[in-house]
Parts: sequence; C-alpha cells; structure tokens
Amino acid sequence: MNDWLQRFYDVGGHAAETPLDDYESLMEGQTTTRTLLLQFCLLCVPSVVMDPFFTLISNRWVLSWRIELMKSYFLQWKPTNVTVENASQRIHEDSARFARGIQTCAVVLLDSFLTICVFAPVMLELGTDLQPTELPACWVLVSCVSLALTGVLVSVLLGWSLIALEVENQSVEADLRKALVLREEHVKENSTDERLHETTCQLRTNYVKLYNRFAGFKVWLGTYEQSIVLLPYMLTAPMLYSTTSRVTLGTVTRASHSFSNMFDALNVLSDRWLEVTDFLSVIRRLSEFESNVISSRSTRASLIVGAEMTRSSDE
Repeated sequence: MNDWLQRFYDVGGHAAETPLDDYESLMEGQTTTRTLLLQFCLLCVPSVVMDPFFTLISNRWVLSWRIELMKSYFLQWKPTNVTVENASQRIHEDSARFARGIQTCAVVLLDSFLTICVFAPVMLELGTDLQPTELPACWVLVSCVSLALTGVLVSVLLGWSLIALEVENQSVEADLRKALVLREEHVKENSTDERLHETTCQLRTNYVKLYNRFAGFKVWLGTYEQSIVLLPYMLTAPMLYSTTSRVTLGTVTRASHSFSNMFDALNVLSDRWLEVTDFLSVIRRLSEFESNVISSRSTRASLIVGAEMTRSSDE
C-alpha cells in the first residue's frame, strides 16, 4: 500500500502537466489510473476477508481466558474469609476487563511489531532518497524513533497518576451498586438513603478529579500528535522545489505514510495511555484480591493445623 501511494500520487501529479491535445498521453494516464485503482481493490481483499476471521478467533480466545480466570478464582474464593472490598465485582467485572485488556495488548503489540519490521527498511530507503543536506541514510528512522520515545516518556510521566484515580473510581462505583442493592432490600430504612447520598457525592468528586486530569493529558497528547502529523511534510515538502535534490509528490506522500505508520507503532503506549490506565488499574485490583485470597487461605490453613495439634495434645 505504501508503494501504491507513491505511484498513484506520481501519476496524479503529472496529470496537470499533460497537454489536452496529447491524446496518447491522456489515454495512457487513464489506463494507468484504472490499473492502479484495480490494484488498490486487490490490496484490500485480504484485509476484508481475513479481518472478521481473526476477530472471531481473538474474541473466542478472550472468552476462554475470562472463563478460566473466573474458575480459578471460584476454587479459591471463600466469601466469609475474604476481607477485600467488592470481591464479587472483582471476579465478575474486573476479570472481563482484564481479558479485554489482554486481547488489546496482544493485538496492538503484535501489529506494532510487524509494522516496525515492515517500515524500518522503507525508512532507511527514504533516508537515502531524502537528502536536504548530507545526512546518514538512517536519519529519517532515527528521527522517528527519537520523537516517539520522547512522547512515550512524557505521556507516562503525565499520566501515571491516572492509575490510582481509576482504581479509586472503580471502588466507588462498586460501593454505589452495593448501596442501590441495599436500598432495594431495605426500602424503609433511612440509613441506606444516607449511604447512597454519601456514595453519590464521593463518585462525583472522584470523577471530576479524573476528568480534569484527563483533559490536561488530552491537551498534551493532541498537541504532540498533530505536530507529528505535520512534521514529515515540513521535512520533505520543501524538496518539491529544491534545486539540488528534488522529489516528486508521490515520494512526499510515501514518506508521510511511512513516517505515520512507524511513529504510530512506536508511540502505541502513549497513544493508548487511557486504555493502559484502565488495564493497569484492573491488574492492581485483581492483584489485591488474589493476595487477599492467598492470605485468607494461609490463615485458614494455620487455624486448621493449630486445631489439629491442640486436639492431638489433648488426646
């Protein structure tokens, strides 16, 4: 597709230069354009056919992952001995969110890895073709990698606090659901209404704080990403009219497309940081639950052993 873009825009760029009375050149241009459009359709066929198939496989895999995770918790979970809050919600909802997070990580990381493998040689080739001054062939690739890693570092520093806020909000959401259930069971008791009011106020406070942090993070991310979209054109477009190393419109388009794909693959953590925040908060909640279950089992085992030892000594 990257090569196709270069050829298509090169053909389109020459269209305006073709004289109207040059019938053969016009017919040749039309034939070339139709051929390129047919090639575009053929390039899209594998994606149209295979994408639903792979989506079905990944969804089935995630479902199996979630069911097995819940089964493992069922075997260890004793509601009377687990003291962590909202244990049932962690088994039910958090396990589903964790499975979806695993799917996203697997698909996104695999896609990013393959994109980097495909476009790294292309960017080395472009670095040789695009020479505003005497630069090493790797200058385009190095620039892209450096900018992406810088963006990831800044995004992590700005967004790390969102994880704790997300964990706190999930706890308050679970408390609200519990308060609503208690209100249905104890309609005539004012204590349930007071608890519901307090939980709602806490929910509002938490979400206002989280939304404010999100807004600041989105300002940084939007500014950064829009600057990156413009950058490859700033580097290559002036060479359209260069007197020493002139390039075609197709080369500029190919460079922009390559830079965009490579940057997106390297910048995947920063670009999906809000999803990463949600996933890490779920991991933290499930880790707390697992630690609590293991601690409860150890305590229960110690009590059983102690009781057996006491009974043996009495006998």
